[in-house]
Amino acid sequence: MQLNMSNRIASIARDVMHASPMALATNFGSTLSGADGGYAVPVQAAEEILMPTVGALLPYCRQIPLTSGSSIGMPLDAATPFSDAGIVCAWEDEGAVLPQQKPKLDMTSFSLKKLIALVPVTDQLLEDSDALAAYLPLAMQTAVTRKVNDAIINGTGAGTALGILKSGAVITVAKEGGQAADSIVDANIANMLDRAIDPMSSIWVMNPRCYGHASSFLAGFDGPTRTLAGLPIVTTDSCPELGEFGDLILADMAWYLAVLKTPQLNSSMHLWFDQDMTAFRLTFRMDGSPAIVAPVTPPNSPVTRSHFVALAQRA
Repeated sequence: MQLNMSNRIASIARDVMHASPMALATNFGSTLSGADGGYAVPVQAAEEILMPTVGALLPYCRQIPLTSGSSIGMPLDAATPFSDAGIVCAWEDEGAVLPQQKPKLDMTSFSLKKLIALVPVTDQLLEDSDALAAYLPLAMQTAVTRKVNDAIINGTGAGTALGILKSGAVITVAKEGGQAADSIVDANIANMLDRAIDPMSSIWVMNPRCYGHASSFLAGFDGPTRTLAGLPIVTTDSCPELGEFGDLILADMAWYLAVLKTPQLNSSMHLWFDQDMTAFRLTFRMDGSPAIVAPVTPPNSPVTRSHFVALAQRA
């Protein structure tokens, strides 16, 4: 897949360099503002730039593609999945009537937010299509992954997605009595697993410094498989610094809704014409939120649980 994407980027570079003035005038659209124009790049090339990369959280999310419009209403379950107020599921005996119960759902509007990655490319690099194919996808992947991860974890919901740590769905697991600052201990891991609704479907999302700490101090860490307590580890600098709230998160990302549209990739020779540069612009529209509004209480549990559990500050 990476090879196919590189070939497309190389082809794009050749098209941009060799397009006649008349062809450019025909192909320039309105995706870049005003006279800057835009040369549309095949959709598949843009999609492949967003293919899963190391540390990316979006591939773990429940993705909901939006084919038209810029918003959609989605129901979030406002009741616990274990109560009679939620979606009804019952065994029906012969001749019995299934209980009639209106699900208690919160309708939440997801309005797509626009993320733009603008990459300047020198004419010298553009002339070398193979070099461009090696540079451009990684440059855009890195920038987009960092911004999307930050939205999924820290987003306020205003102008960006609602992040895990800013949502009402997250459970905070307190530090142990006498626990040293910036430390992570085995009891933290056990307590976080205890508060997860479905821990075996979850992943650890952590600051890279937590990974180094885990590899040295936690019994359940397995370096060769990059797992902790048997669950996969994803590291990202979008998690707060070691010792701060949320530096370590246990998350079932299938319960994070990511509403998104097909990305668009455009190029323009005009934006930085006086600097002998061509602009490549990737436009990605998405919104997101945890699929539950608050932690839930299972029938045989004295404590609440959630799909998202974070470790408290250890100052």
